[in-house]
Amino acid sequence: MRRILSIDAGGIRGIIPATILAEVEARTGQPVSNLFDFFAGTSTGGMLVLSLNCPIPGCPRRSSSATEVAGLFCEWGNRAFGNKLSKLNQPVEESGNGIEGLFREFFGDALLSDSIKPTLVTAFDLTTGQPVFLSSAEAARNVGGSDVLMWQAARATTAVSTHFSPLRLSLSDAPFGRARETCLIDGSLFASNPATCALAEARSLFPGEDDYLLISLGCGEASHQKKRRRIFDFSLSVQSACVDYQMRAFLPPQRYIRIQPDLAPGCDRIDDTSEQNLRALQRIAQETIARNEELLDQLVDLLAPKMAAAIA
Repeated sequence: MRRILSIDAGGIRGIIPATILAEVEARTGQPVSNLFDFFAGTSTGGMLVLSLNCPIPGCPRRSSSATEVAGLFCEWGNRAFGNKLSKLNQPVEESGNGIEGLFREFFGDALLSDSIKPTLVTAFDLTTGQPVFLSSAEAARNVGGSDVLMWQAARATTAVSTHFSPLRLSLSDAPFGRARETCLIDGSLFASNPATCALAEARSLFPGEDDYLLISLGCGEASHQKKRRRIFDFSLSVQSACVDYQMRAFLPPQRYIRIQPDLAPGCDRIDDTSEQNLRALQRIAQETIARNEELLDQLVDLLAPKMAAAIA
């Protein structure tokens, strides 16, 4: 069985899946990078899967724990989004202390191909109008081809167009292939929920495998509030629901697990880094864990069966 982790887009709300993963680590006694064979994410989900698979300098097989990564949201929030909520279509001014600076500090000189486990993040190329899949397996396979730094992959997949400027990056499609210039924003336009992308990539990576377990973590679904919502907001939630429908058709119930909590009113913004909102998101994560006790027990049994047997 090949185990896949897929994490949605959601900005600062990524603290929710990060906290859930920290709980999974606590129950299994193992880092998330040991529990899955393949990782995929979009935007904040992409940053999460890259962080969980970035080797610590001097310890190439060890990465940050989910607890440590969850803590980054509190540490990085204001640096990434600033102290004030953004206004529509007014990207945050990028600086050395902004999102690019913090990614450079965290990921250092690690290459995407250095990822502990195969990892894929999504982006969208404004130059060609095409999706871009930044894959560590592809980067490692294309010896002599174009690899990217992990911080660049994180910067590309989190370049939300309403908040951050695009990332201009030179990419090559094949070993010794001609490099092309791209202008990348986050992949939410086509894969706010990247679960189907994850399954497709996993089938390519593991062609002889016919048994897949896919865990899909959302960053919370906004309740239908009376306030006016933009069509784009609806398109993201509908897109995610469509992917969920497809996954339930592709995989049997015992092989596809989706955890998507309901958000409390006022917690749906992707850029609200106030202490009050961070506490609210952490509370939602803990409530989600409490409501899904049996499901988490099932996960422990599937991801770390020896540990589950010891607990029993």
